[in-house]
Amino acid sequence: MQITASLVNELRQKTGVGMMQCKKALTETDGDMDKAVELLRKQGAAVAAKRADKAAKEGRIYLIETADKAAAFELSCETEPVSNNDDFVALANMAVKAVETQAIASVDDLKNAVVDGKKINDVLQDVLVKIQENIDFRKFAEMKKTANSVFGVYSHMKGKIGVITELAYEGSADEAALKAAAKDIAMQAAAFAPVALNDAAVPAETIEKEKEIAKAQIEASGKAPKPEFLQRQIDGRVAKVLKEIVLEDQEFFMSEKNPKKLSVKDYLQEVVAKQLGLSSLKVVNFIRFERGN
Repeated sequence: MQITASLVNELRQKTGVGMMQCKKALTETDGDMDKAVELLRKQGAAVAAKRADKAAKEGRIYLIETADKAAAFELSCETEPVSNNDDFVALANMAVKAVETQAIASVDDLKNAVVDGKKINDVLQDVLVKIQENIDFRKFAEMKKTANSVFGVYSHMKGKIGVITELAYEGSADEAALKAAAKDIAMQAAAFAPVALNDAAVPAETIEKEKEIAKAQIEASGKAPKPEFLQRQIDGRVAKVLKEIVLEDQEFFMSEKNPKKLSVKDYLQEVVAKQLGLSSLKVVNFIRFERGN
């Protein structure tokens, strides 16, 4: 079959792949358009496999908020300029639309979602062929809104870090003021990288590791206490570390709003809740994604 310029252009319009690659695909499939599209997508999978060992530390964290949920995902790539590429951005926007309008619970759900008649994973394969980089959706998380909660959304350094916080409240207050407080806490989480919301949520292995580190530090100091006092010192050092890695126990960082140097938990309850006339205000959930991690 003769591979005409119009046939090549039709395939290019369908896939966004370059003219030469389209012509080659049509030649290999004897002009069969569907088979040519499938071949190009298989080539995209091949690109992904070939470049899987290439570090994809660039890209962007995308944050989505709707009336009843908030979500975040990472779309990664190898080099910073690609994150501004039109095809990369279009792929990301397609994923954002899927999250906004469909029930997405995982990266696999996101890839398999269909938007405007196109499967996201198929478009991803097309982009892989065009850009020839390791590009993929790496992380996804979602939170559901309750009747008495608000989200705070904060993106740092053009999507290098993305945070969503959820505050629960009791009482009646201006939603804009509540969302401003929630965004302040999101900025806190972006800056100070908590690993858990509260002590109970800290992974057991993290606590055990901190105990080992504390014990080693005490023994290396040359001033090791008597055995009956060693555990007390270990617990004290671990408690200090927990205040640094637990969001509600961190000192709220905006000194002009927090002259008493209260923890996040106490700041929300003793300052913000009183200002807004609420009986209760607390952080109940957060998502923190950092690009490449």
